[in-house]
Amino acid sequence: MRIVVLSPPFFSHFFPLATLASALRDAGAETYLGCSEAFESEVRLRGLQFCEININRNANTGQASSTQQAERERKRLQEFLDATKRGPIETLRAQNRHRLADMLANPEELLERIQELDASLRPDLWVVDQLSYGATLALIAHSLRFVTFCPPHPLSIPPSEVLYSVPPRWPSVFSVEREQIAVLEKEALTLEQDFTDRFNGLLEPFGRRVESAFRSASPELILHNYPELPEYRELNSSGREHGSARRHARRLYCGYSFSPGSPEAPEEPRSSEAFEASETNGVWGETARGHADSPRRIVVALGTFLAARDDVLTALATGLRTLFPDATLAIGAGEHAERLRGQVPPPAIVDSFIPQRELLQEAELFVHHGGVSSLTEGLYYRVPTIVMPFSSDQFNVAADLERHGFGAVLNPNHITEAGLKEAVEGARSKSALSALAVLSRQVRGRGPAYAADAILGLHKR
Repeated sequence: MRIVVLSPPFFSHFFPLATLASALRDAGAETYLGCSEAFESEVRLRGLQFCEININRNANTGQASSTQQAERERKRLQEFLDATKRGPIETLRAQNRHRLADMLANPEELLERIQELDASLRPDLWVVDQLSYGATLALIAHSLRFVTFCPPHPLSIPPSEVLYSVPPRWPSVFSVEREQIAVLEKEALTLEQDFTDRFNGLLEPFGRRVESAFRSASPELILHNYPELPEYRELNSSGREHGSARRHARRLYCGYSFSPGSPEAPEEPRSSEAFEASETNGVWGETARGHADSPRRIVVALGTFLAARDDVLTALATGLRTLFPDATLAIGAGEHAERLRGQVPPPAIVDSFIPQRELLQEAELFVHHGGVSSLTEGLYYRVPTIVMPFSSDQFNVAADLERHGFGAVLNPNHITEAGLKEAVEGARSKSALSALAVLSRQVRGRGPAYAADAILGLHKR
């Protein structure tokens, strides 16, 4: 079976897709991974075959704020970061203003490129990232068989009663007025209508049409990089809306998509004194002993985009050091690492990139932004977690965590010592640890090989 996996040029999407592609190869499929030229070396390092395809104009090849971007994209990134300081509604509204251009950045080019790749490679099946709408459009237009892989939250492929980009539930730490939500809903509905109209305009020459561009996905199989929570088991997709026989796609919850034992990338030199000192003592170095009821190893990571919020990293570092003076703090600080390193008293590991999964194997607390990759890594390693959502699907992730009680939620723009202390106690409570253990067992029982088996099972039909 020959499979082409398509990824946008974002590390947060590339790595789970590359892990899935490797699992497909290991299961016996001839596997190609299509992405931008900047990711070719990463593809070949994994022993996969590379094909070049540019799914997005903007990119994230490590830290989004330091990746070389067009001036327009750089300004849009700054606008997004500024919006996160004003709260969730303003952030989601800013993202909606950007989405029409982001989601169909170069559709004509993708229509042509996917047709070329299909003619030259003749794959039996394609696997496409859910946010790569231009690629999905081209696959639908050319009547190619494909599977949808959804790296973000399951509601990123929303059921008919949910508007894309409008969280159906809000974490309790946010005070969101009904009037604000109404404005967001109105703009989200307009975005969906405009986006779908543009999508259908491009499909019209091919005799295809969709009811909603945001719900356009594989008519056969949707893979979620997420644990299987009860409320998502019955989610249906209008995946076959572009065909004549409308039926629902199967949704499979894979739990996680990374290789627990593999080295992490992007590879950055361990330049900080903390890393140099830790070489003989493991990644954490010599961790000072703290009180039995206090975390001694704490990981803080806001992802490749949001690490630019150095004000939040500083507030977190200050608060955690005050609460836990003997704990070792491991902080991924992006381009602000050098400055933050001078502000965080030891013991601390502060660097542009930190080996997150390696650190989580021994961590006793994990504070992150609510990205799905971070969520699933924390679940896999069964680490008490605090989520601080800033944007997009992170509010849905945080709402799930709060609803099912396997962690705590904190407002990133209102970090106080008392609030941080309460969140730590909540994340490490007996009930949270019990819920965390249940989900950790489920997540560990699935993974990329589980997803690959489901994909290869389609070939037998």
